Amino acid sequence: MLKKSRMIFFLYFLKNNLPGSRFAISVNRKIGNSVQRNFIKRKMKECFRLNRFLLEDSYDLWISVKKKFDRRNAAQAESLFLDALIKIKYR
Repeated sequence: MLKKSRMIFFLYFLKNNLPGSRFAISVNRKIGNSVQRNFIKRKMKECFRLNRFLLEDSYDLWISVKKKFDRRNAAQAESLFLDALIKIKYR
């Protein structure tokens, strides 16, 4: 199980003047095989798609994944991502 203090990903964001937010994700080859990397990308993209309403303004978001997570602890990674989106809203 992942501890909350461990760094799973870095989230970079920048406010833009476009009508909507943009999202990018990068997962290094060291994280695992292609199946694991694509699982991580799918989970994070889906989490952003379902929760983009948390951002009132338009942002460019880029996630750089640093630690592997699988189906057992994907919910915790999504929780950390949602916390980050909420913190962006109040900056």
